[in-house]
Amino acid sequence: MSRASSRQKLIEHLDEDLSRELKAIMLYLWCHSMAFGIRGHELREILGPEIPAEIKHVQFVADKIVAYGGIPSFSVPKIERPSTIRGMLEYALQVEKESVQAYTERADEACDLGETALQVKLEELITEETEHLEMLQRLVKGLTQEM
Repeated sequence: MSRASSRQKLIEHLDEDLSRELKAIMLYLWCHSMAFGIRGHELREILGPEIPAEIKHVQFVADKIVAYGGIPSFSVPKIERPSTIRGMLEYALQVEKESVQAYTERADEACDLGETALQVKLEELITEETEHLEMLQRLVKGLTQEM
């Protein structure tokens, strides 16, 4: 595959990452709005600060797409709308797992293209997303079935 073709694939993959970040924002906003009760209050306290972090990820990815000659689509995939705290957390956990996997693949692509600065930043995003993932894993593990 030519370097130009590889760069175009990177742009396409970054745009998919952008959509995934937008999905996470919409999901977190949904959960923040729809979480009720004492556990819902706790979830709101946890997810509230995550929304600005996800927005920063969107800004970074969109800027990189433009820097590499692409145009970010800003397409937001449809989100599920879980009605229970457990459902909200499990879905958020799934989205974060997808993000960690995708950013790991993207860091490998950046390395293959010799884009060291992008690779390093993506590795930082992997660290942040892994922290989100681990937090969600702890929260899900602590829930009872009726939640």
